[in-house]
Formats: sequence, structure tokens, C-alpha cells
Amino acid sequence: MSSDPLTDRLPPQNRDAERGVLGGILRDPDTLSTVQQHIIADNFYFDAHQKIYQAMSDLATENQPIDLVILYDKLRKNKQIEDIGGKEYLVDLWEAVPTGANAEYHAKLVKDTAMVRGLIHASNEILRDAYDRTQSGDELVSQAERKIMEVAKQGMVGETAALSTVVKEAFDRLDSRIGQDNLAISGLPTGYVDIDNMTAGLHKTELVIIAARPSVGKTAFALNLVRNVITQGHETGEPPVALFFSLEMARIELAERLLCCESRVDSHKVRKGLLNSDDIQKLMAAGDTLRKCRLYIDDTPSRTMIQIAASARRLMKKHEKEGGLKLIVIDYLQLIEPENRRDPRQEQVAQISRRLKFLARELHIPVIALAQVNRASEDRQDHKPRLSDLRESGSIEQDADTAWMLHRPGKFDGQTDDNVLEIIIAKQRNGPTGEVTLTWRKEYNRYENYIADVGMGDGM
Repeated sequence: MSSDPLTDRLPPQNRDAERGVLGGILRDPDTLSTVQQHIIADNFYFDAHQKIYQAMSDLATENQPIDLVILYDKLRKNKQIEDIGGKEYLVDLWEAVPTGANAEYHAKLVKDTAMVRGLIHASNEILRDAYDRTQSGDELVSQAERKIMEVAKQGMVGETAALSTVVKEAFDRLDSRIGQDNLAISGLPTGYVDIDNMTAGLHKTELVIIAARPSVGKTAFALNLVRNVITQGHETGEPPVALFFSLEMARIELAERLLCCESRVDSHKVRKGLLNSDDIQKLMAAGDTLRKCRLYIDDTPSRTMIQIAASARRLMKKHEKEGGLKLIVIDYLQLIEPENRRDPRQEQVAQISRRLKFLARELHIPVIALAQVNRASEDRQDHKPRLSDLRESGSIEQDADTAWMLHRPGKFDGQTDDNVLEIIIAKQRNGPTGEVTLTWRKEYNRYENYIADVGMGDGM
């Protein structure tokens, strides 16, 4: 035991809870497996308790029973009997609780206290590093985020579920799908018929990667998806809530694009201010529609995954009564700041993609992340991007539930109309792969359902 070097106070501890855990296991060794889901030996504050708990865990690993005699013999062989206070202290632990029924509750108290100690320790290290001034401010912030995240991970508890429970949940979800008007769409509709037919919409807990070379139209396509989602439900007065992280473009530019897309007013005319009265009326009507939507835009550059996740959680909590957040879009993945800038770039991107998947599962919503692909596709005869072209990390391909590669054939073959966009669904865990075609209305920054015979949109 040592005092806190900055405050000269003992760190938080719960001796009674620690004794309750150890005594409970001695009374009922079967509770050890439950306790182990919550704590490890390092979570105990007192050194003697750490050694006793570790000895118990070792006995369980060795398929040995746990009682006073066997535990004493194990500690004696480890030459730790004197460290833990002798056989008398083991007897004290046995007598500390009458039953093992509360061992799990005591373990949670131990875990909570350990997390508080970890937070104090991390805060002290952050303070020391900040006062030393041997690193830049950005490096200090990055280290601080990583240390806090390490403390947060200590609170993650594993959970198992019986197959009978999971099967019931599966049938409940099936019932909800059967009750929908559109049986083909079980997720959040994208607004594009062919995409919804192939994917059944955007599904909860899934990470969707939308990738392409620069200037193909990733941001425009993502904005169109978001627009289609947030304009749903106007008839009932409950449009979904969406969050758009723009790490590249300013929010005012995104707003202009949405206005042009919704109003079908030429974006070039908007940029130059050459608008007639009809254009202004269309823009005003589009503005009225978009004001009813619940889209939040965060255009703060240099966002980390910790900051992105915190913003998403706050928005989810804010709209909890209305069903919470329904969709997150991030433009784009490779611009997210890594937690540790010293890591190799491939490892940084791998950590980011994994955290994006964790965020989708935690919030139980689809997360769309845009991504860049390398130049390899430009050297192929068909110029079509593949999953292997994703820049800087193959883990993006691994973590994605669905991956869409955007391709504009007209840029290469000289025959296809330039307003044709091919969406190559290169990966889908729970559905088919294939290609979908959309029409690109460049002047409106708008994508529409494609009609093959005329190459025109249907007005979506």
C-alpha cells in the first residue's frame, strides 16, 4: 500500500468487499466462475487479497477443489503464507461471511473501487506529463485519451446468454419484420430501391464502409443517404435522428449541398448567387423541409474515436424518449485521429475500424464510414475498385459488415454516361453481393434511382 503521491491520501479501497469476495468463494467455490467475469487479482487493493484470489484462480484452472486446507497448501507451496497473514487469516475470511450468495455483489464493489483507483492513477500520470512539458500538447491529449480508455475497458463485463433466450430474440425480430408494410426492408431504408432490395436496408449494429477513389462522389452519396433517412416520417412528425461527422468539409458546404439536392436547384447557380425567383422559392421550400429534419452535423476537424463516441452517446441520450439516434455517418475514416501517433499507420487504422464496429454494437445502430481506396484500381482494365484496394489497412475489410465500392465507369471507358454511378456491394455478411446502378445529377448534388432505358432518375 502506498499513498497518493500528489494528494498524500490513501487511494479508495473497500476492505470489507474484498474480504466478502474471498470469504464467499471459500464458502461456495462455485461462485468463483461468476466472480471471475467481473474482477481479476489486480483489482484487489490489498496485496494479501491479490495473492489469495490468484491462488484460488490457479486451483480452479488446475481442476482442484477450493477449501481452507487445499488453499493453505497452495499458498504454502507458493511461499506466500507469511505474506497473507498465515492460516489464521484464511480462517478469518471464512468467518467473514455466512454464505457465498453475495460474492458477485461484493465483486462488483471491488471492481468499481478498482476503476476509481485506476482513474486517479491515470489522472496523476496525466498531470505529471503535463507539468514535465517534454511532449507537445497534441501528444499529451492523445496519451490522456488512451489512459482514460484503458480505465474504461476495466469496466467491460462479459455476458453470456442461453440459446433459448437468443432464439426467442430472433423470433421477436422476425415478428417485427413480418409486421412491416415493406417486407423486403428489415433495416433502415436507404431510399434507393435496388440497394434496399439487395441489402434489406441499413441494419442495427452493422458497420457499413463506403469506399472510392477521390472525386468519385463519396460525400455526395453519403449526404443523399442521410437525406433519404432523415426525411422519412414527416407524415407522422417523427423523422429519425442522424449524426454526420464531417472531418473534411465545413458544415455550411454540406448544408448548401443538401439544399440543392432537396430543391433541385443548380448548385453552381447557388455558389455564384445567380438565382431567379423560382429558384429562391424552391430553396425556401427545401429549407422548410430540412428544418423539420433531425440531422446533427459535427464538422470539427481532427476528431478522435473517443470524441466521436462521446458525441454519439450524448445525442443518443438526448433523444432517448424519441427512440434515440438512428444513424451515424463519418466522412471519412482515414481522417480520424489515432489514439497513439507513434503506432504504425496500418495499426492506427485497424484500431479505428475496430472501434467503429464497437460503436455500432454499443449504440445498436448502423454506422457508415467513408473510406479512401488506393490507386490499384486505376491500373486494371475495368478500373473497378476492390476490397483489397482499401487504403492503409486490411482490417477495414475484416471489420465491415457491408462494404460498398463506388465506381463511375464514364470516367474511364468514354462510352457510359458520366451521370451513371455503379455501387459494387463487395461484401455483405448476411446477404448477396453484386452491383447496383444509380443516376448522378451533378448539378443538384443528387443521386436517384436508375432507369436503364433512359438513364434517368425516377424523381427520388
